[in-house]
Amino acid sequence: MCWSGEASGVLAVVGLSTAAYVAIKQGESKELWIPLTYFALMELLQAVTYIYIDLCDNPSNQILTLLGYIHVAFQPFFVNMVAMYFIPVSVKLKIRTTVYTICAIGSIYTICAIGSIAMLIKMYPFGWAGSCHIGVEGFCGPSVCSTSGSWHIAWQMPLNGLMSDPVKWLGGFDWGLHAFTYIAVAFYMPFIYGSYRFVGFHYLIGPLISDITTTDPNEYAAVWCLFSIALCISVIKTPIRKYLHVKKWFFYKPEIGDSL
Repeated sequence: MCWSGEASGVLAVVGLSTAAYVAIKQGESKELWIPLTYFALMELLQAVTYIYIDLCDNPSNQILTLLGYIHVAFQPFFVNMVAMYFIPVSVKLKIRTTVYTICAIGSIYTICAIGSIAMLIKMYPFGWAGSCHIGVEGFCGPSVCSTSGSWHIAWQMPLNGLMSDPVKWLGGFDWGLHAFTYIAVAFYMPFIYGSYRFVGFHYLIGPLISDITTTDPNEYAAVWCLFSIALCISVIKTPIRKYLHVKKWFFYKPEIGDSL
């Protein structure tokens, strides 16, 4: 493992300090600095997790693993917050309530430990549901634990087998219900409402670079979260930002407020 708790701590400080600076000193849009803060807090969580890494019987390790899963489950809220920044104001005002509601439904399907019926179904070891497929699904393992991946943290939880077997009508999708929900609300939904440029950039900095840098599906999410800080900072502080705005899409109707 070439990453460390110290490195995660430094990255968290960079993310949090950048978010504070652009929010307080530059008056940056909350749609950009709030997501940066959220992902920086994940890196802070990972920094603490390194203290208990591989100690699967340690309660702190298990709690931190659970918190990591919960953080990932709510990420679609913040991904869509950034995505909607790059579409016309008139469109955003019309769709944001619906978008956040759908994100909430998505989180119900992927979050644990908050008492939601859907997640109880996902977590409970029903005999008919089977078990998640270790080595295929992210967050899948025999116990709740944060372990050492190839270079970063690998999270595992004993999830059941809902959507673990290939789903024929989804082209053989077998990454589990949690992955299906995340992909649907964090990628397909922003694309549908027009933030296709951000979706493409997010794919490059998130899934693609994670897939290139690790072969461990349980490490995938932690690596993705790490690079998400770079994604947020780049859309705030680099010229990439101006290329992510979308003014025309299938159902857009230009309004006066969009040019303000």
